[in-house]
Amino acid sequence: MWAAFHAVIIRRLGAGDALSTSMRTVVNFSSGLAYISPRFRGVACNANNFAMAAAVDLREQKQLARKQVKLALRELTPSQMMDESARISSRILELKPYLQAKTLGIYLHCAKLREVDTTAILEDALQQGKRIYVPVVEDKQSNMKLLHLDDMGCLQSVPPFGILEPAASYTDGTPREDLMNSDMHLDVLLMPGLGFDQAGRRLGRGGGYYDKMVSGLRRRALEAGREAPLLVALSYEAQMLPAVPVSEYDQQIDVLVSGAGGVVGCSQRGCEAIATANTA
Repeated sequence: MWAAFHAVIIRRLGAGDALSTSMRTVVNFSSGLAYISPRFRGVACNANNFAMAAAVDLREQKQLARKQVKLALRELTPSQMMDESARISSRILELKPYLQAKTLGIYLHCAKLREVDTTAILEDALQQGKRIYVPVVEDKQSNMKLLHLDDMGCLQSVPPFGILEPAASYTDGTPREDLMNSDMHLDVLLMPGLGFDQAGRRLGRGGGYYDKMVSGLRRRALEAGREAPLLVALSYEAQMLPAVPVSEYDQQIDVLVSGAGGVVGCSQRGCEAIATANTA
């Protein structure tokens, strides 16, 4: 499958050039290489056609990568997932950014989607008195809420995947706080994903929910003159890819924590956070 990610540049194309039926060309995305699929060979390569071909080809690459990761995840046994989740959780609980964080965004894992289990992290954060917010899908326009979680007992299973979500109201009947509609900010956001690479590129499931939410959190932080949340992704080894195909709209992570690969800094800020943690 990775031949698509390592295509060879045959020659440079200028406006008006045509793609021959026997060649491929490469689009230089920030994430790596993308090839023009066979359906666009022989199409006049003006700027608009080239951009259209590149966009379609990126979608094809992402679909291919998603299929490959899903197949790998299906091979994981319950004991393997439990073991890796435990190791990942232990590493998270030892990270200085986690220990120092006062407000945390932590996803509620979905067993059907085979996500890394965050239960131990949630329970520890609640015990430590940290303020926790959990991502919840709001609508089909890729909007998400970040609802305050004050107790594990408020969680309820929501179809079709059985993902746990906090009840809409607190026990006293008042509406549950949504960080996206408040002045609160996150210190750290723990994120799921379908696939990752060690450069910090993240492959989602195609809905754009986390990308949109993270973009909004970063914009709010910039406007308020404060640091954006440190983005920490949790990954099984089966989810690791040589290179994740991304566009300019895909949000990259700062730190990657995996079962076999340990803790990896994926940005300058992430590397500094890890260095601080290791020397503290």
